[in-house]
Amino acid sequence: MKRTACIFLSLLLLVSMIAGCASSAPKTTSRSVSSTSKATSSSPATSSSAASKEPSSAVEESSAAESGSLEYEKPKFLSVGTAASGGAYYPIGIAMAEAITNNLGIQTTAQVTGGAVENNGLIEDGTLDIAITQGPMAYAAVTNSAPYEKFHKNVSAMFSGLSKGIFHVVTLEGTGIKKMEDLKGKRVVMGPAGGGAINMATDIWAEYGFSIDDVNATYISYADGMSALTDGKCDAVVVQSAYPASAITELTVTRKDVVILEIEEEMRKKILEDYPFYSETVIPKDVYGTAEDIPVIHLSNMVVCRSDLPEGLVYDLTKVLMENVEKIQQSNPAAKELSIETAAQNVPIPMHPGAERYFREIGALQ
Repeated sequence: MKRTACIFLSLLLLVSMIAGCASSAPKTTSRSVSSTSKATSSSPATSSSAASKEPSSAVEESSAAESGSLEYEKPKFLSVGTAASGGAYYPIGIAMAEAITNNLGIQTTAQVTGGAVENNGLIEDGTLDIAITQGPMAYAAVTNSAPYEKFHKNVSAMFSGLSKGIFHVVTLEGTGIKKMEDLKGKRVVMGPAGGGAINMATDIWAEYGFSIDDVNATYISYADGMSALTDGKCDAVVVQSAYPASAITELTVTRKDVVILEIEEEMRKKILEDYPFYSETVIPKDVYGTAEDIPVIHLSNMVVCRSDLPEGLVYDLTKVLMENVEKIQQSNPAAKELSIETAAQNVPIPMHPGAERYFREIGALQ
């Protein structure tokens, strides 16, 4: 009996010693790496339409970054989709690309594209990583609504409230165009194919009783459209951009007979009733040197990204852009109202988990 008790006590002591050794083993901790490390390259973001030959998904061989506990391999390249060079999207996109390049060390380029409508498709197929678009177009893309013909499942929101996309219709006094209905039968530049002006024109002109089919439409950049207007090769140019649009500003430097069509009060009310995602605003007379303020319609622009980008990466991208909001504001007057406090408000599509995580952390999203 005593022998049995001794064996039992020996076994109990052995088990205790093994447990003690296990509890004293060193614990593994995840290392913390700053999400805003300085760029490893001093090259500024490219502001041309030429896309990098290397895919944006390429990753550095031995580079990894973390955002909290979310690790991801840092991409070598990222692209930001903008629009034609004569609008507000392009300079804003350049400022965004520079902020990412300089703060995350990821070479990021601003790409000239067809604009808001095309950008959602380019995000969907992975051609772009980040893009500026319109709220209504982002909503249409993810819900398979016109002008899109499929559900865009790879498009997520980063933030909204970027700028106001104002519907400008620009002409000259000698064309005889004084009101919206006078455009019928005229030669009208609609901006680049795939641009946001086309959809706004479709909605707004429908309220006036005509469509794009009722004008002689051509699709070229805003800047080229202004040249055509000056040369007498077109009668009007439609520009969807926050004010001041550089293409229009440049035109007013050389021409003093510029006319920007207003949208009458009764028609504005009708448009807002039928299209609740639009809003009304006024272009102050000192913006383009017009005789009077011009009442018009606008929509809100926003930033989207690929849904399949890592959560940690999008967290860091959102953080960098919000921490450099003043530089984005300074890039173009159109972005002056962008703010961290309102960037997560009135977002029409699901937000990327990385962006959502950032805005919840700072208290901008409940």
